Formats: sequence, C-alpha cells, structure tokens
Amino acid sequence: MDSNADDGNYLRRNMQNRTFFNPTTIPAHERGKPIIRMDLNECPYPPSPKAIAAMQAHADKLNRYPDGTCPQLTERLAAMTGVAARQICWGSGSTQLLKSIMEMVIAPGDHLVSPSLLWHRFHGVYETLDAEVTMVPNLADGHIDIDGLMGAIGNKTRLAVLLTPNNPTGLMLDADQIRHVCVTTPENVLLFIDEAYHEFAVHAGGADALEIAQDRKGPWVVSRTFSKAYALAGARLGYAYCSSEELANALRLITSTFNISAFAEIGALAALDDAEYKDFIMDSNATERQRIIDGLKELGCKPMQSVTNFVAAETGAPGEKVVAAMRARGIRIGRLADSGFETYVRISMGQPNDTVACLGALKEVLEELRN
Repeated sequence: MDSNADDGNYLRRNMQNRTFFNPTTIPAHERGKPIIRMDLNECPYPPSPKAIAAMQAHADKLNRYPDGTCPQLTERLAAMTGVAARQICWGSGSTQLLKSIMEMVIAPGDHLVSPSLLWHRFHGVYETLDAEVTMVPNLADGHIDIDGLMGAIGNKTRLAVLLTPNNPTGLMLDADQIRHVCVTTPENVLLFIDEAYHEFAVHAGGADALEIAQDRKGPWVVSRTFSKAYALAGARLGYAYCSSEELANALRLITSTFNISAFAEIGALAALDDAEYKDFIMDSNATERQRIIDGLKELGCKPMQSVTNFVAAETGAPGEKVVAAMRARGIRIGRLADSGFETYVRISMGQPNDTVACLGALKEVLEELRN
C-alpha cells in the first residue's frame, strides 16, 4: 500500500505542506503606486515596434488555437543554428521547459547533479521531483564549480544541469569549460544547459554553448528564451534544442499541445526581423550595467562581472534587509540566498533614470544598515 494512504494525505510525500512563492506578486498596498522593477531581470523597454504591430494585427484571430509547434519560427531557428527542425520544441517560457526536461528524465529515486547557486525556480522544481539531488556549492567568487559538478556524477545520475550565463551571478563559462563538461558528462547522462541569457553572452564576446553541445556524443538539451533580449517576457515563449528527435518528442508530450500563446510566434518572428531594435536593447543594457557596476564600487560594494541584464554584488549588509529597505523606497531588487552569499543583492538593469534612482536609494540604505 502506498505510504501516502497510511497518513490519509492524497498528495505525494514531497508535495505535502509546501508553500508557494510568486516573485511577480504586487501586494495590495503597492498597487497603483510607482514601483521601479529591478528584481526580475526583465527588459526595461517594450518589445520591438514591429513585434507590437504584428501581435496587434493578430488579435482578431484569437478565436483559433495556435500551432504549438511554431512551424515558421522553428524553421527560422533551424536555419540559424543547423539544428534540425524536428529537434526544436517550445514551452511557455523556459520555466516550463526546465521542469519538463527534468520530468521526462528523472523518476522517483533517480539522481541529478546541479550547481547550488542558481535561479530559485530550479530549487522549486527539484523539490517536486522526489529524486536525489546533489547541489554542488559554487566557488567563493560565484562561478560554477565545474570539477565539483563533474565529480558528483555517479552510477545513478540521470541528469546534469549547467547554466551559462548563470542567474543570479551573471557569470558565464568560457568555451573550454563548456567543452569540458560536454566531454566529461557520461554518455548515459542527459546534459541540460540553460542558456536563457545566451544573447548577452554573445554580445559580451562569450561562447555559444549550443555550438559546443552539438559536438557532444551523449544526449543534451539547450534551452533559450525570447523573454530577455527580445523583451517578450509577457508573451511566454521559451524553446529547446535537443540532441535527437526522440528527446524532442518526449519533451513535446510533457509540455502539451496548448502551451503556446497565439501571440508568441507572431511577435517572436517580427522581433527577429528587427535586428536594429535588438542591438539597441543590448547596447543600452551594457551601458546601464556598467553604470551600476561603477556605482556599486563607489558605494563600497563588490560587484560580480556580470555579462547579463543584472548584476550581483556583495554589500557588507544582510541582503534580505537591503532588499526590504529598497522596496520600502519603491525599488524592487533581488538577493542571493545561498550560504556564503547572504550579504549579496542582485539588481536588474533599468532605463537611465532607474539607475540613478536605484543607486541613490541604495546609498541611503547601505549607510543606515552599515551603521
């Protein structure tokens, strides 16, 4: 008899007495008030005007279900990357994909290895898997411990997780490190590389993890998104390149037929056509990122050398208190919760006025907390 029935609870053991955290929540007392959002790694600018126009023109077709395979967009990405169209699949943001990728591989009792300091949503997914998870602590400087990650793989390991650039550090792996992971991960282990900030890495002169993964002999999946560099977070469109059609089909079975918005493919196609606007987003982000890094240094903080649209920094004060004090001033930022990083915060890039407001408020907050 299932042990869940013994205690009268119909939920699986690892789903009992769980709490739910929604980072996008705006409490009632904040609604209608000016809030500077620098906590969710969103693009501070609207989507390309071409994307907006394309989605508006599609509004009269919302009575019909969209083709969740995004055929036009799939062919476009296949031509761009060399990955066959049959090996590309879609999710409601890369959030859905990361959960589905793990569910299609990990059964109760299976083992996976992962960096410890990573996007909090991964931790939430790990808790739902009813699996054995080895969290490998990041190095003291925030980088992923590649050797530690590879050393944690054992006979029961079914999945290895890698992120580049990583959230919440903004740090990326170089080509040699990615190649080392691709070669060292056993061929009976699925290597999952989250590359949600791929465009930022390339803009900073970094490696393309997908290109390297395609030379791997064992199975792999690389996920990306239109949420960040293309300013389409609200459209919810993530995608995954898979090493085989079998993997892609398994992922499609789990993600469902009706998981893609009718606006998503239309907007993404138009956004891809507007290279000039994407360049504007990337260049503006790089400018504000450097202003934030320079400003943090002037405040006595120690920022990491992020290549993304957010910066993590050691502040010399409890990160949780810094976040709360900033929020009381109408500015939302994030923090790092891992052991050894309790005094760190994470700041998403905004527009120029947001940078000024954020650094000004942070100066006040740090003076209060440090004293």
